[in-house]
Amino acid sequence: MGDLEKKRSKEEEVAATDRGEEQQLPYPKSVFFIVGNEFCERFSYYGMKAILSIYLKKKLHFTEDKATVIYHTFSMFCYFTPIFGAMIADQLLGKFKTIVYISIIYVLGHLLKTLAAIPTLGIPPVEFSLIGLALIAIGTGGIKPCVSAFGGDQFKLPEQARQLQTFFSIFYFSINAGSLISTVLTPAIREDVECFGDDTCYSLAFGIPAILMLVATVIIIMGKPLYKMKPPQGNILTRVFGSIGYAVKKKIDGVPANHWMDLAKDRYEPQLVEDVKCVLRVLVLYLPLPVWWALFDQTGSRWTFQATRMNGVVGDAGTIKPDQMQVINPLLILFLLPLFDKVLYPAFAKFNMLQKPLQRMTAGGILTAASFFISGFLELEMMKTYAKIPAVGFSEIHFMNNIPCHVSLQLSNGTGLVQEEAIDKLENMVLRNLEPGKYSLDMEVSSTCLPAILTKRTEQVEVMTHDKEVTAVFLGVDGGAVLPTVLDGHDDPEKDDGANGRIKVVYDMGKLEKSTNLTLKSDKSYSFDLQPNGVYGSNYSKIDTGLYDIMMDDAKLGNITIDQGGVYSLIVARDPETNIHRSLTHTLTTPNSIHILWLFPQYFVITVGEIMFSVTGLEFSYSQAPESMKSVLQAAWLLTVAFGNIIVIIVAEAKAFNDQASEFFMFACLMLVDMGIFMLLAWRYTPRFVGSRDIPMKNGVANTNFKNDTEM
Repeated sequence: MGDLEKKRSKEEEVAATDRGEEQQLPYPKSVFFIVGNEFCERFSYYGMKAILSIYLKKKLHFTEDKATVIYHTFSMFCYFTPIFGAMIADQLLGKFKTIVYISIIYVLGHLLKTLAAIPTLGIPPVEFSLIGLALIAIGTGGIKPCVSAFGGDQFKLPEQARQLQTFFSIFYFSINAGSLISTVLTPAIREDVECFGDDTCYSLAFGIPAILMLVATVIIIMGKPLYKMKPPQGNILTRVFGSIGYAVKKKIDGVPANHWMDLAKDRYEPQLVEDVKCVLRVLVLYLPLPVWWALFDQTGSRWTFQATRMNGVVGDAGTIKPDQMQVINPLLILFLLPLFDKVLYPAFAKFNMLQKPLQRMTAGGILTAASFFISGFLELEMMKTYAKIPAVGFSEIHFMNNIPCHVSLQLSNGTGLVQEEAIDKLENMVLRNLEPGKYSLDMEVSSTCLPAILTKRTEQVEVMTHDKEVTAVFLGVDGGAVLPTVLDGHDDPEKDDGANGRIKVVYDMGKLEKSTNLTLKSDKSYSFDLQPNGVYGSNYSKIDTGLYDIMMDDAKLGNITIDQGGVYSLIVARDPETNIHRSLTHTLTTPNSIHILWLFPQYFVITVGEIMFSVTGLEFSYSQAPESMKSVLQAAWLLTVAFGNIIVIIVAEAKAFNDQASEFFMFACLMLVDMGIFMLLAWRYTPRFVGSRDIPMKNGVANTNFKNDTEM
């Protein structure tokens, strides 16, 4: 009886398999190690990348253009290296060993990046940072094509097809979770934590992603006893490139054929050649894709720099960090993807709109161009609040008036009178566009100014200005005479790149025997040591935004409000009328007045463009490729990302625009031209019949088996 039951059970199992029913095999526990690895790896990558642009500019002191070039060079290599990772896994080591070995390189890159951010070690920060970035690019790119495929290897198909879909859903949720958490967390750590005597802590902000990558490596190794290991089975890319190269060579030699790829059929299988011909037709549609990626990837560079010049204060809730704005994209993706799938696409379909994937891609590209028009117009408004930095060949003089009177100024040089100005009482003023060199400054106050105090109402001083610098001049009183004083060093109108203001204390303590302590008190306090006997200026200090009490020893001099992006000169000197110390606040650079949430419209529009262009495009290309060519299209898709970053590098290095708004408008127009070309290619394209073994199209949402983290 037992044998009969076993036989009947076996027959039912075979019948179920014939009907296409799935077998209830246990869910492979090994995939949880793979999901954990992916979460930690994506946390480390996106956490590091979120703060990279600001780190390059603020700590390594690169210009915005040079920081943009380095950022996009790094991104470019991150999307070139997956091809080599796939070849190593498929031809030499297998997926597991490739993941482990390249993860070690990945961890080493994070380690070098973290060590470079520790100022007390004394190691070359630029060199170590760039080497670290190169190793990280090798690491993240090398394992990118392996991890999700390795997870897929743990399932038995077709019996576990449904469980495989569940795995990919969890897998890509882990990608989003890792990127979301790290994009919020690491900017907060770099800005709000102080370490190694610095008011920021980039070393910890880089160190946490480094630790997470180490944990990711340990997790993937821990699961080794549970994994199903598939040996290397060869890489289709080498055969595809080989067949194309062979056919091109014979075509150059003049061998005739109906289609030039047919020339490869004498060495390669006819089915492979036909599949390559099909892929090449799809790849023609890929030609405009790099321009789209050139725009989209600037959300982490140019748009982040744009955010540094905006006001991120959100009432009592705190301050939004500039690099935290990048989190808008993945948040919107999670919300908008199902909305487009279930609501918007079906609604448009009722009006015969956006039914075809190439139509959706064209609309998405136009929306992406629109997002850069929005950012360009926003930039034009923001330019009104930007720091005015002397250009090459020019200098400036910043006058700070501590006299409660109207002061007349005459600036002369060897050629005669250069400029004549007047400054109101207790105000400041900047003379701009002066040629660097030696000037004679004459100041004068009227006879009605402090008649009982002043006995000498005019004075002259020599002022030396320097190229691209702002020279500071303090207008005060010494005894009964007016006295202009040229401060050592120079003023710096450049705004803070974070969510803070900058302040310089300019003081005249008079003839005292010892130094005096000045403190700005609020939830956080800042102290300055004021020296006697002369007029001096402190170094610039980064100050958290808010209202501060100005305390000199135990006496309160007044209040000062620090706003994000503002650059201030805090004057501490005796009032000539009362001979009592008091404070004045002079603004050198206007604070950020445009709120950072005005970036939301351009992020929203480009995210909608991403869903319609990138997500739809990836699925469409997969649906149009033969089953054997899916990995080839994956490689080609990643290469379009790399070439898009090359476009940004070329534009940034060319320095063809005097302002950022013009560059944004250029990219928007380039995208519109690019979409014109794409429309022509789409019109000429003949869709391939989708067979039963291929992936059918859905409503524009990429099939999870092939979706990669570039869409997250």
